[in-house]
Amino acid sequence: MSFARLGFAAMPWSAGGHPLERKKAAAHGATLLEFAAGFADPAWCERGHVGYVLAGTLHVELEGGAETVAAGEGFALDPGTRHRASNPGAEPVRLFIVTRD
Repeated sequence: MSFARLGFAAMPWSAGGHPLERKKAAAHGATLLEFAAGFADPAWCERGHVGYVLAGTLHVELEGGAETVAAGEGFALDPGTRHRASNPGAEPVRLFIVTRD
């Protein structure tokens, strides 16, 4: 058994892969993400994720559909599920996410 503290509060934000994205990446695949208004990831992702939206409303485009995840809601994407995120709203979206391959 082991324990790892994820010190998000002391971590600085770093730039993400998109100009309207910033993140705090910790160990074990855990990340805090923030997507500014207007964020739209042009790339499809096929990694698995489990997430919880802390603020705002996350839009997740899937092949053949889309889902909206509001603050206070969680989600799970199995590895191999093609998806991409966006924030079409006026407020930033902040979420906690764990990547699982």
